Amino acid sequence: MKLPFKKNKEVVFQKVKSPQGFTLENQDRKLTDFRDVDLEEYLEDLYVTPDQFLILTAPELQHQVRYIQACTHDGQVEVELGVEDEGTRLFYKMCTEEECTRIFLDFYDGYFVPDMKEYKPVEF
Repeated sequence: MKLPFKKNKEVVFQKVKSPQGFTLENQDRKLTDFRDVDLEEYLEDLYVTPDQFLILTAPELQHQVRYIQACTHDGQVEVELGVEDEGTRLFYKMCTEEECTRIFLDFYDGYFVPDMKEYKPVEF
């Protein structure tokens, strides 16, 4: 994996190679064959396990989004979108557990259309 590079303050990552199907990953394991109930179980684990993260990667871009990832901060959930153009840029927003669950399930079901006005670029 190549390290990201900076473009102004934004961090740009190399594009993710397209998987055959969805992949679901947290600190403990990575699944390539799973159902929505498995996704819901991973989300519940995210909400109760400190320092846990979750990444859901799609086989095809959905409205420029290749993957979504989340982690918790002080009772809120940070959801990040991996948006592809010449590279992959991260955009984030803070949300509730319910909104995070909806974003992940909609992305998995192919219905997720992000309102990019709600997201800010991840900067380091």
